[in-house]
Amino acid sequence: MKIIFWCSFGLLFYTYLGYPLLMILWSRMRGGEMVEEQELPAVTVVIAAHNEQERIGARLEDLFSQEYPPEKLDVVVVSDGSSDGTVAVLERLRQPRLTVIELTDNRGKAVALNHGVAAARGEIIVFTDSRQWFAPDAIGRLVRPFADPEVGAATGELVLCESRDGGEPSGVGVYWRYEKAIRAAESRVDSTVGATGAIYAIRRELYRPLPDGLILDDVLTPLNITAQGYRVKMVREAIAHDHISSSAAEEFHRKVRTLAGNIQLMQLAPWVMNPLRNRLFFQWFSHKVCRLIAPYALLGLLVSPWFIARPGYLAFGLLQLAGYAASLLGLRAMLRGERAGLVGVPASFLMLNGAAVLGLFSVLSGQTGGLWKKH
Repeated sequence: MKIIFWCSFGLLFYTYLGYPLLMILWSRMRGGEMVEEQELPAVTVVIAAHNEQERIGARLEDLFSQEYPPEKLDVVVVSDGSSDGTVAVLERLRQPRLTVIELTDNRGKAVALNHGVAAARGEIIVFTDSRQWFAPDAIGRLVRPFADPEVGAATGELVLCESRDGGEPSGVGVYWRYEKAIRAAESRVDSTVGATGAIYAIRRELYRPLPDGLILDDVLTPLNITAQGYRVKMVREAIAHDHISSSAAEEFHRKVRTLAGNIQLMQLAPWVMNPLRNRLFFQWFSHKVCRLIAPYALLGLLVSPWFIARPGYLAFGLLQLAGYAASLLGLRAMLRGERAGLVGVPASFLMLNGAAVLGLFSVLSGQTGGLWKKH
């Protein structure tokens, strides 16, 4: 039981504190990077849309109003088996800079993106979704790292807001700020593991078709690019905005989707677990895989003190019970739509680990259909 206790403690410490600190210190040793000016490249924005009648018009207006030369910016929208008026809206908005592709069946985001990239004309492809909106200079800032020929992809930063009309971004929570700090550090060291699906860009010639049913295109595509010897940079000045999840249930579903996607990716692209083929294996395993193991380490850490039955271990067990009680209070507030305050931090942590367990169950039981269709 002592071995279980200390192995569990060590894994959790490394996953949530050791690895982030290591990457931050390593990135500071690397120092800053100069970004050279370049002639702005031709850009195609690709959107996979399913039943986005209410949002697609505003999304296109936002993209066409970007501070980017109009002659160098076009958009491809792939309607992935939409059954509402999405295609009718797109037809009304049709113009030379807009290409519309209609798929008769809903086959998922990965298939839609494959069609969109095949129709793209730009040297750089920007991926985004229908629900977000960009800062006016987002695309211009996002493509700047491509002046470096070693850069194959770049991801922007997602800022969560209370509402589109609310102006200033609201607090996005300790966890989200923590996660973005890790990604920024990884970017300075070499490459960030994955990208922000709301805003990322790649060189078109580096794109590799995605497998049917893939959940996380924004993880596999960047890994495919690093496997070809290129880097993936994070550009924190390239801002995409999105609404905060309207409910705890919606946020939990989003976490399940992400964590199930990481497990599924290891099934569909097993090479990511091969250190000889995945240049970012250390970052991938530390950032993604360890979080999938963490719930079981939490269980070991919770159970083992009561079998060891020594004062120090028992005190630690009681401290854990207090933490879980605070987490449940936070979850109760979140489910009621109330502000959780300080107990929101352990509640989010508990939700994250619960999502990892459910994500594993979803993949092993083959119940991922509702996840890959989500876009």
